[in-house]
Amino acid sequence: MSAEYGESDPTNRSIQRNDAAGLIAGGNADVANPAQIWGNPEVREDLKTFFNLGLDLSDSSEFYAFGNYASKEVEGGFYFRNPNTRGGVFSPDGGETRLVGDETGDLSGNCNTNLAVGDEAGLAAVVADPNCYVFNEDYPGGFTPSFGAETEDYSFVAGARGTLDGGLVWDVSGGVGYNEADFFINNTVNASLGSASPNSFDPGMYSQFEKNLNIDLSYPVDVGLASDLNIAGGFEWRDEEFEIGIGDEASYTVGPLADQGFSAASNGFPGFGPLAQGDWSRSNIAAYIDVEADVTDNWLLAGAMRWEDFDDFGTTTNFKIATHFQATDWLGLRGTYSTGFRAPTPGQSNAYNVSTEFNLATGDLENNGTIPSNTAVAGLRGGKALDPEESTNYTFGGIFQFGDFSVTVDYFNIELTDRLGVSQNFELTQSEIDALIEAGVAGANSLSTFRFFTNGIETETDGIDVVATYSMDSRIGVTDFNLAYNRTNTEVTKADPSIIDDTRITELEDALPETRWNLSASHTMDNWRFMARYSYFDDWYDSEDVETYSGYGLFDAEVGYTFDMGVSLIVGANNLTDETPDENRNAAAGVGNQYSQWSPGGFNGQFVYTRLIYDF
Repeated sequence: MSAEYGESDPTNRSIQRNDAAGLIAGGNADVANPAQIWGNPEVREDLKTFFNLGLDLSDSSEFYAFGNYASKEVEGGFYFRNPNTRGGVFSPDGGETRLVGDETGDLSGNCNTNLAVGDEAGLAAVVADPNCYVFNEDYPGGFTPSFGAETEDYSFVAGARGTLDGGLVWDVSGGVGYNEADFFINNTVNASLGSASPNSFDPGMYSQFEKNLNIDLSYPVDVGLASDLNIAGGFEWRDEEFEIGIGDEASYTVGPLADQGFSAASNGFPGFGPLAQGDWSRSNIAAYIDVEADVTDNWLLAGAMRWEDFDDFGTTTNFKIATHFQATDWLGLRGTYSTGFRAPTPGQSNAYNVSTEFNLATGDLENNGTIPSNTAVAGLRGGKALDPEESTNYTFGGIFQFGDFSVTVDYFNIELTDRLGVSQNFELTQSEIDALIEAGVAGANSLSTFRFFTNGIETETDGIDVVATYSMDSRIGVTDFNLAYNRTNTEVTKADPSIIDDTRITELEDALPETRWNLSASHTMDNWRFMARYSYFDDWYDSEDVETYSGYGLFDAEVGYTFDMGVSLIVGANNLTDETPDENRNAAAGVGNQYSQWSPGGFNGQFVYTRLIYDF
């Protein structure tokens, strides 16, 4: 059994945005500095537990079980809402005038709906008028929502396995798994409620519940080859259920000021309303057969076939062939060829999700919705019911062994058809917005764009993996060296231009480093041990910054000493030299992210740690 408990403060790797700095320079002392935080979120009450047990039932069988429980609360920042320009809350026209609401119910308040942003006296008059409301009254410096979730995750598997007298190996098990994210959003508003809006909301929850039953059998048969032919087979039943839980009413309701241009639902992440909530389930059964044998003393050959039947997608059959040939004492060759299948999850097929994103081209925030692909609105832009994703994969490589020095080199190639992914963002027409409102999509009255999951992409991914190890024994101890190198390239070979734009293609091809490698050395000497590691990441593309960033490297080191009473003291550092990726040149003009949020090695800098371990 093991347990871990921890908490983490947030990190801040932001610089002040130009628009926020301009507000402060103009005399607005209520604007935070920085107005928007980029960094790791705050993690509270982070609990992780795990157990693994076994019990002998006889000399040839055992009962086993394992499982986990984990929970935590995570909270991080969203985008800054400028108190002069944010549409649907502070201004109807990008900062020329203020958005003033008449709260009389019959528009009898004669509120000044042409109040210029720079008119301080006029603003004071609106604030003093009980019939009129402007959000600058309660949020003079604007606001930055903080979004998070209370998460819970557990799984439990139990089974029995053993070997019969005739050599049949059997394993029967069942398991369940559950994951839930109960969302919350603070320091924000449902602008359509005006002065009655709360500033904290419960937008609802997502959950996934899975059940599995497995039966696996294997049996060796003498067929006159260099080894027995091992025949394995099995059966699996799986059921998965995805649920969207409703939010509190204020998080999704359309308030009385919506007709006056105020945005509805909790700003930043609208809550799930009565029509969005629901649960969707899918079950499938599968059976497989696997054979493997040493054809000769130097040649291993294996093959497998798996059949699955989904209650919503029908059947699929996939196979794999693998071989290993020991050509010489120092050279082995290996390869595989297989097909694959991945059905879209119930969540991908059915979930509504609306969030606020920054448009670098316009310099403004826009509400973007991810909607089910089989809805009427998605259908107008090419959306349709999702199909499974299929793949063809092959690898070949070699294993070289020269004493204490070994190298493995493997090439891989993966071709995906009907690849699952999100479409480009589509501009919404008013008729489409009305249709989404009618469908119960919270916050649809303030949506600017939408997207949906699609099968409209085909890709080919290939690359090479190299792993080299060397162990050296000397009078001062044992030193182990390890080099791991990977090059991966993805090319979009086919895309539907009506739903996949150039930006989405570039994300698929260039958002991850093409090359990454690390070189490490560890040395043990009596009670001492030392470790040093250098990791390098190639360049990558950030579509939100519209920037290709140069590669960079990180150096990690660790030293430990074990005392005679079983106590070990370890001191180490990740990113010892405090390296950071290239800075974002558009940070101040944009949203204040000093570094690319997709930096492959992180952007938090040096992390120093100590560990004290007692073995008993």
